[in-house]
Amino acid sequence: MSRHHDSPLFPRRHGLALLATLALSTASPSLRAADSFEEDAYFEPLPVVLTASRLPQPLQDAPGAMTVIDRDLIDATGYRNIPRLLRFVPGMHIGYERGHATWVSYHGLGLATAGEMQVLVDGAIIYVPTNFGTIDWSGVPIFMSEIERVEVIRGASANSLGSSALLGTVNLITRAPAESPGTHVQFNLGDPSIRDAEVGWSGRIGEVAMKLTAGEQHDEGFRGLHDTRTTQRFSVRADTRIDAENSLLVRLGGATEQLQRGYPDSPLDNNDVRTAEDRNHLLHVRWQRVIDADHEWSLSAYIHQTDYNDDWIADASSLAALLALPPSTLRNVPVSRDREGLLTSLDFQLRDRLSPQLRGVWGLSASEDRTDSPASFYNRGTIVDRHHRVFGNLEWQPAEDWSFNLGLAAEDRGTGWRLSPRLYGSYHARKGTTLRLGVSRAWRNPTMFERYGDVRVFTTSGALLANPYAPNPDLQPTRADTLEAGIIQQFETARSTLDLRIFKERLKELTVREPIADQPGLNPLLTSLVPTTQMQNAKDPLTLTGLEIQFETHPWRAGTVRLAYSVIDRDAADPAIRSGIAPYSANLSWRQRWPGRWTSFLGVTRIGPVTSGDSFVASGRYLVKDFTTYDLSVSRPLELLGHKARFQLSALNLGPRHQEIADPAMQTVYGSTPANRVSRQVYAGLSLRF
Repeated sequence: MSRHHDSPLFPRRHGLALLATLALSTASPSLRAADSFEEDAYFEPLPVVLTASRLPQPLQDAPGAMTVIDRDLIDATGYRNIPRLLRFVPGMHIGYERGHATWVSYHGLGLATAGEMQVLVDGAIIYVPTNFGTIDWSGVPIFMSEIERVEVIRGASANSLGSSALLGTVNLITRAPAESPGTHVQFNLGDPSIRDAEVGWSGRIGEVAMKLTAGEQHDEGFRGLHDTRTTQRFSVRADTRIDAENSLLVRLGGATEQLQRGYPDSPLDNNDVRTAEDRNHLLHVRWQRVIDADHEWSLSAYIHQTDYNDDWIADASSLAALLALPPSTLRNVPVSRDREGLLTSLDFQLRDRLSPQLRGVWGLSASEDRTDSPASFYNRGTIVDRHHRVFGNLEWQPAEDWSFNLGLAAEDRGTGWRLSPRLYGSYHARKGTTLRLGVSRAWRNPTMFERYGDVRVFTTSGALLANPYAPNPDLQPTRADTLEAGIIQQFETARSTLDLRIFKERLKELTVREPIADQPGLNPLLTSLVPTTQMQNAKDPLTLTGLEIQFETHPWRAGTVRLAYSVIDRDAADPAIRSGIAPYSANLSWRQRWPGRWTSFLGVTRIGPVTSGDSFVASGRYLVKDFTTYDLSVSRPLELLGHKARFQLSALNLGPRHQEIADPAMQTVYGSTPANRVSRQVYAGLSLRF
């Protein structure tokens, strides 16, 4: 390999784990025949998915590798937040900087912000323009109990889902009110100070099927960190059928959070301890007209409003001493990260069958992002970003064993139209075997903060102290060209399914954070501590070549073993870019039903070393060592006071304490000792349904 490459494609210790898991599926067929049980009728149909092309398709015909996380698996884990579920996805890098701050990135691409992946709720984008191009995962205004399944596209999907889908997409599909009528209550209680309460009702009011849910989550995060959080949520979904062909969906949700942030010994109090308040509200309305199984159209409107209040007074007395100034000169410097944002979008989609072998979907969308943050965009007022998109996808099945998908999107965000094409083919070589090959091009437009972010710190007298972020209005979009091949193989005697993906992704004009010349008049000693930086396009391309394995097997009675494994070779001229991508990730889980109606879940996750994470004060890169973490949960349905109930006991982050995401500025204080280590969480849950 060249000097720009890093990590073998099969690290030895993880290859052994992979081989051990695959061996579970190769036990004696006679033993398996004796151990068979009714739900394992292979070849069982693979799931029908909606996200990859906007067409309902069997998973093996979808234009892209996908992971589906169903309701049974969600229930078995006992997880309290969405990001942890995504550890079941090959190539996903999920790390916690603190109890409520999560880094979610496909392929571990963690250079400045984790913003190369689209996130949807029932097909509606929940991108937050004020959140630096990432998702505020703890404040997403839906409940875990609402999610019916999670569909994840592992690869570029910008032609169907917009420019944020550079490397992947997560679609959270919620349960229709008619599917779970009645009242439910749910409680969690545990350590550290975990106190959750939720109540929901589903039923009909006249012709309207409704689901209302409200609740609160509270915990004290990780031991030794200032990260207590309290989140209040509500969610309302209403479905009504206007006539035989027309229906209307309305979703309203909101979340308010009180979040402890910061560190008591952050350099120059740039990230001081404080309590912030975040608020998210969304409204999604969809009118759908279904003529028959092959002909429908829909019109959707979406509004997402955010309001983040996050400010404090920094004690700059130590800075005054460093600069040999009177203490009163720099006492009590105001620092703010307050911001407000509003996303509005309108989306039209038409699905039709053009012939027995050809069907398609096309549509158009228009959206507007508005951000108001004097702290993040100095002297600019409200920033408005409008974009328009036209998209389409054709599925052609010339023969029973062949399927081709051609997708194309044209998108403009004020910098000219760009095309995102995708061509994907599937061949059913024999029963249970599907071969896949695809090529695509996708674009990711810079976020408003990346392009216009201008953060300045002033003294109380109005003198400029520092300019940690400077704007770059000429920042160009990132382009990703992807070539991938794969196979889906079902093993009848082994009751197993293997999904293998081999890919090569070439990214040009990648957005990276770089130091630049400081503004005139800034103190040279201070700028050596708080350098001025700017988002820029990397000079050289980044090429990712890798392998993903998704494997599920039923090796014995009532047991399910899942493996999600990814290994990546990173080719980049800049070592900082190369080290910002985890070379491997793995998740191995075992779900088992036991006599007496008990169910257990055991999950093991391992992530390779990576320098992801960022801070306002640019302090270089800090390598987070590879880590392994364990989750365990046991549950049992029961009857309580004549009603259906379910008891669950969960323990997360078992094993040694470890660091998952770093704040580089804090590591200048702590050196090689991790400043923020994940700690154990143990809690019991009880849910009742009336």
